[in-house]
Amino acid sequence: MKMKIDTHIHSQYSKDSIAPLEDIVKYSQRTGLKAIAITDHDEIEGTWAVRKIEHEGLLLIPGEEVSSTQGHIVALGITDYIKPLQTPQETIDQIHDNAGIAIAAHPYCYYRSGLGNIVQQLDVDAMETMNSRFILGVSNYLSKKVSNKNNIPAIGASDAHFIKGIGRCYTEIPECDDVDTLIKYIKKGKTSAHGERTPMNLIIKEVIRKKGRKTKPKTE
Repeated sequence: MKMKIDTHIHSQYSKDSIAPLEDIVKYSQRTGLKAIAITDHDEIEGTWAVRKIEHEGLLLIPGEEVSSTQGHIVALGITDYIKPLQTPQETIDQIHDNAGIAIAAHPYCYYRSGLGNIVQQLDVDAMETMNSRFILGVSNYLSKKVSNKNNIPAIGASDAHFIKGIGRCYTEIPECDDVDTLIKYIKKGKTSAHGERTPMNLIIKEVIRKKGRKTKPKTE
């Protein structure tokens, strides 16, 4: 049996999202996802805060989208904050030192700080070959090509910045009920990437809606 996971979701703790953690959890449960990662930009408050919310049937993977000096890297399964603006390999090494895995985020989407071709020289554990925030799909096509060529595990992820973007792209892995096993499946390449583009009209509506509404959430 397989299960669907979304390993790249932004919450109100990201500078470019207003999605409440409670709504993220409820929507993920309703749409049949079995595991999610809150991966805010250079921030891990949200990934810990979400654990205080009732999330029956939903695995919560600790995560962060880290800004390296040459592109974005999603850290999954980490035990601590990964500081930004290190070189890509330094970032990956710190992720590994914190018991996590490093995933190249939208690597061939240059206008969103993808790593580009250097991903082939880095010690990444996986790469996004299906990221739902695309226009024509060329970046996903190139990512899939490089993933196949270099035998790098393929990941599908929504990169959602609002609720209805969650799960648009996703990864299928064998069923499991703990994060450690899930991480091992990704590292072993027991993944398949699936999904579709987030509709552009939804992205435009969300950009308009969140103007003037962005405030930093209170921490407990």
